[in-house]
Amino acid sequence: MAYISLVALFLTVTNFVPISAIGFVPLLLLAWRFYGRSYPAFIAPLTAFTVLATVSTLLYDPRSFLEFDFYRRDGNFFISYAPIFAGFVYAHRWDLHKVLRALFIFAVVVNLPMYVYYIATNGLFSIFVNPADSFGSYFIARNAAGGFLAMLFCLGVACYLQKRSKLLIALLACNVLMLFSTYSRGSLLGAAAVLPYLYFGRKRWILGTLIAVLLLASVAVAIYHTQPNVDYMGYTFAIHANDAKVNNLDIRYEWLWPRALAYFVQSPLVGLGFGSFDDHIGSLTSYFHLFAVPSDIVIEHSDSHAHNSYLNILAELGVVGLTLILAFFWRLIEWSRQGAAYAALVEGGRQFAAFRFVEISSVCLLVMSATEHRLVSPSNVLILSLVISLLLAARPLAATAFRPGPRAARKAGNVGTRAAQPVPQRPTQGVTSAR
Repeated sequence: MAYISLVALFLTVTNFVPISAIGFVPLLLLAWRFYGRSYPAFIAPLTAFTVLATVSTLLYDPRSFLEFDFYRRDGNFFISYAPIFAGFVYAHRWDLHKVLRALFIFAVVVNLPMYVYYIATNGLFSIFVNPADSFGSYFIARNAAGGFLAMLFCLGVACYLQKRSKLLIALLACNVLMLFSTYSRGSLLGAAAVLPYLYFGRKRWILGTLIAVLLLASVAVAIYHTQPNVDYMGYTFAIHANDAKVNNLDIRYEWLWPRALAYFVQSPLVGLGFGSFDDHIGSLTSYFHLFAVPSDIVIEHSDSHAHNSYLNILAELGVVGLTLILAFFWRLIEWSRQGAAYAALVEGGRQFAAFRFVEISSVCLLVMSATEHRLVSPSNVLILSLVISLLLAARPLAATAFRPGPRAARKAGNVGTRAAQPVPQRPTQGVTSAR
């Protein structure tokens, strides 16, 4: 079963043929193994969010679960995060540093021929003249390509932090050039945010401040562009500008973000329904101005969304949904921080790069999600969820009773009173039995 996740991981380099989505298959085949385990803290909010999304869909449009387009578009959350749950039903003893290093080299090298052709045809700076002439890699959309390349950059950095080499530096430079050529500014911002996060010591207060700024900025921009005489619950809207990128931004700030805010105001507690943002809602029945029940609905499974994950989740699942997904990432990043500190001290750091990748790519994803609906996009999330799956399924080569003290833990990168916390229980052990 581990090989299914491995194949899916290496095929995240493209979404032309969505084979990378097969990461959930072990969960279907061995579902009974999921129960009776010990679970990391981040599983609780992820499970709660999954239950909320499922119940919300059943109440809003239960037929969606039988439609392929739902999983391809409105419901791609289920495809993106299912591999994490699958990590509890299989086991392996692979050196994930070698696996991820091979993945990074493979992903960059497989993109090089196409990128060389792109540069020879368009040049490096053609995106400033014609934004449509951007590099798309093996993805349908440019933001999908940019998001994947930003996550790939995080992977390269994680591998470099474990073992420096000139080859990795050269490949990282190629990775950055490819990312630049996608002209996906949200992806560039996410990749850039990783560097100061690492430089300033990966503190929890930095992460908390970052999340707060992203949320406040998103809501503030939506409020600023909201016009009192506009019916944002309608759907027809068009902006025409000479610059495609300006046109894209105007649509977000002047329509999509205010529309998401209007949805949220109607039902702030649990939103209007999972997958409802791109639908036409004819009427609403409000209960105490806390939640509303939509009716006269025209269902659309399209690529239309708020271009901001935080606002999109507020619109569809309300404060409860946004709190759960942020709690998941908050706990996931802490788990990966502790895991990296532990992995640096045992078994030659076999899992260090994987834990560090989970940490910094989660930060990258959170930043990118303020500009696009990245938190659920398979092209952006699958590489992360599949690595988490492999970490949860990882088993040590041999049992160890090693328990480092605070000084040793500090050398692994955790300074302060938390430094000794990851040591008593091995973070990589996602389940209770090795099977």
